[in-house]
Amino acid sequence: MMEQLQLTPRLQVVADLVPKGANLADVGTDHAHLPVWLLLNGRIAAAIASDIRPGPLERARGTVEAYRLQERVSLRLCSGLEGVSPHEADTVTICGMGGDMMAGILEAAPWTKEGVTLILQPQSGHPRLRRWLTAHGYKIQLECLAKEAHRWYPVLLVRGGRSTVLSAPEALAGPERAWRQEPLRLEYLIFLRAQCSRQLDAVLRSEKAADVARRAELAECVTALEEWIQARKEGATT
Repeated sequence: MMEQLQLTPRLQVVADLVPKGANLADVGTDHAHLPVWLLLNGRIAAAIASDIRPGPLERARGTVEAYRLQERVSLRLCSGLEGVSPHEADTVTICGMGGDMMAGILEAAPWTKEGVTLILQPQSGHPRLRRWLTAHGYKIQLECLAKEAHRWYPVLLVRGGRSTVLSAPEALAGPERAWRQEPLRLEYLIFLRAQCSRQLDAVLRSEKAADVARRAELAECVTALEEWIQARKEGATT
């Protein structure tokens, strides 16, 4: 009997956001664990698993064949969404790469603004990605969190739509309106506040022009994070 496939915490958060019955395109699929798990659990209709490198795509092929899903997973060797046609996917997952790279993939696929659900799990560059999305016709509808080995992984549910300009704290931590009853949110805000406080202390002692310019933004972030933390704490006690 084939061993049951288990997802890592961050991929499980992504999987939980995928709409029921979706036609999925998983970009940078690597081992194809996400689309295969979704198919095995009856969550999606079909999947495209793409990767830019032959090695990861061969690993994906091994997973797909092991679970006998060759008829329901199409493997594509391509950069980003270049090998995916707009009519083939109504949901796109992009996990495990930097926010700048994600922005580049979406910029090359403007059809993702038209009725497509995007689930993005950036490894880095979260503030730049959030700013890019809201400036280029996308709306962050929901944010969730995963934590693995003391590292935080924000997960963004995004669709096409008009957005307001994000403040510096919103770009850093995600807009508060996009966070609902996320159990890890308070802990994450406390982590970000400590991080920003350390950075603010450092730039206050520096005379470099770049550091002087960052003082106001970091101070704004610390203040906003403290307000959000207090609001979360008060909400937890009512």
